[in-house]
This record gives sequence, structure tokens and C-alpha cells, in this order.
Amino acid sequence: MTHLFKYILLCTVILFSACSVKEPLRLDIDKFTRDPALYIDKDVIITAPLEDVVLRYDLYKGKKIEVSAPFSAYGTRGFWTWYVMLQKGEKTLRCYTHYYRLKPANDAINLLKRAESKKEPITITGFLYRDGLDIKEMVYDGISVVPERFVRRGYYLGW
Repeated sequence: MTHLFKYILLCTVILFSACSVKEPLRLDIDKFTRDPALYIDKDVIITAPLEDVVLRYDLYKGKKIEVSAPFSAYGTRGFWTWYVMLQKGEKTLRCYTHYYRLKPANDAINLLKRAESKKEPITITGFLYRDGLDIKEMVYDGISVVPERFVRRGYYLGW
């Protein structure tokens, strides 16, 4: 009987530890750079306005950031993969994903068309690299699109 109890207890502990998902910690870049050691084991997302990302690009490079801004275009015009161009005034930032190398998912297109029809900004989270923001998630009006899910569903036709 004690073995059964230990087994049930072990299964319960494993189940609850596997279900505990780290909540992302959202910070601004100044708070993060003051003491980055505080956030080593945390899922940090740095929130920033588009203008600041463009102005202090090197400071944000390599970090996971979240930017909310209007967009001016999306597609593959003259770039190696599908992208969304965030633009506010003269400041622009290309947000791209190699998961949509040949064809973007319909949920991404629908999200953008919905935001475009209302002329409202979208929120994009991803890692900032030399050539722009690598999209991990796009959000508009409570709808979330994760390009990586496109691959998991078996539709990925890229490299």
C-alpha cells in the first residue's frame, strides 16, 4: 500500500512540475541593463516603443523584445522571406520569420488584414538581430499567431 501511495505522490509531483510554465517578465531596457544578473533564469521580454528600438538598435540586439506599432507593409518584396514592416513616422523595423519562407499561414494574413482594416497597431514579440526582428508571436485584438505552430501542423514547405 505504501508503494502505491509513493507512486501516486511521485506522479502528482511530476504532473504539477511539468505544468508549471514560467510567466514571461516584461521590463523596459533601462531596468534590464541596470542589473541583468537578476534576470538570468527568467523569461524576460523587453517592451519598447518602435522609435527607441530603432534609435538604440545595438542595445536591443540579441534580446527578446516586444514592440507595438502600426505597420506599413507585409509580404516578400525584395527580402529573403516573408515579413511585416512596422512603421511609425520615419522609423521602420522589419519583422520576419523563416517559418513562412514560401507561404505565410492564413491566420497571420487574417490578423494583419483585420488590423489593417481598422488602421490599428499590432504587437510583435521576437529576437532582434542584424536584419530585423525574428517573429516569435504576433498579437492583435486578443488574437495570437505563432509562426512556429505553422510548422508543427505539418504545413512547413521551407528548407
